[in-house]
Amino acid sequence: MSVGSAGDIILGVARVVSGEVPRETARDYLDPNVRLHMDSAEYHGIKTWFRWIHLIRNCGRIRGLRMTPCEVQCDPSDPMFVNLRMRWSGVDRERNASVAEERTCHVRYRIAGGRVIEIWTRRINYAFIFGPWICSPVRYRLFQTWAILHFAYLRLRGKSFMASDREG
Repeated sequence: MSVGSAGDIILGVARVVSGEVPRETARDYLDPNVRLHMDSAEYHGIKTWFRWIHLIRNCGRIRGLRMTPCEVQCDPSDPMFVNLRMRWSGVDRERNASVAEERTCHVRYRIAGGRVIEIWTRRINYAFIFGPWICSPVRYRLFQTWAILHFAYLRLRGKSFMASDREG
């Protein structure tokens, strides 16, 4: 796989996360059974990925969230692995002020057949969006429980987690 095509796939995923293109376009870049690794937890499926993107774009403390790639690099020992260094930016919902992540976040992707089949990330990458509490295992479990209830509420109201971002 060439560096350009792997980079294009990762940049396409970044555009979806940033809300630059409709969420459905993620299906062009992600395998339907994509595996998501976050610290010691593992999740499966594109539907789970779509739900995570809904949470970070709509339920975090940042409105108008943008994922800005700093560097996309194929692993020299195995070109199926692509490393992304990126930063978050957006508007703090409470203060209505522009904010940007000071540190660089790292995400690792495994690509096969022109699609992302595995993603490795860490909860610390989302502390900017949700706050440092997300790194605590107990609080993260509470967040997961809240997320389950949030998606049940959306389903009861006939709303989709694929809908556009909320305003404010």
